[in-house]
Amino acid sequence: LLIGGNETTTNLIANAVDALLAHPSQAQQFAADPSRIQGIIEETLRYDSPVQYVARVATHEVELRGQRITKGGEVVAFLGSANRDDRQFADPDRFDHERNARDHLGFGHGAHFCLGASLARLEANTALSALAPELPRLSRVTPEVELVLNNAARGLARLELERTA
Repeated sequence: LLIGGNETTTNLIANAVDALLAHPSQAQQFAADPSRIQGIIEETLRYDSPVQYVARVATHEVELRGQRITKGGEVVAFLGSANRDDRQFADPDRFDHERNARDHLGFGHGAHFCLGASLARLEANTALSALAPELPRLSRVTPEVELVLNNAARGLARLELERTA
């Protein structure tokens, strides 16, 4: 719960800012109309989710698309890949805060749906809404983006910003 309620939410906010900086017209739209916040959050969760995969242990034997998974077998589900599935999302490699991204798997699904999803959305809403008016005047200090990849979360090692004229 500590990781889920801290690092992943921090990465959700930073990933949203990074995506908006990479898409200045969408940052300007958001600054002009902060009611777009839910679309920004859901699209960020789909486009660049802080949790890219989850590991599970099969509770019973099952066959899935010709592959036998034995009871006790370990399975890794790549949520980031599912969120870029072009059968589910048109032009999935494009960040578009106006798309209906509600069916993303950024918070998991079913019995394993994230316990803190509502809190994460609320925290991201608060932080991004406060930042919205400044977004069109912000830029990265360096253009390179360094990611931190670990078993718990995916995000930026740092996101240094500066205010432009």
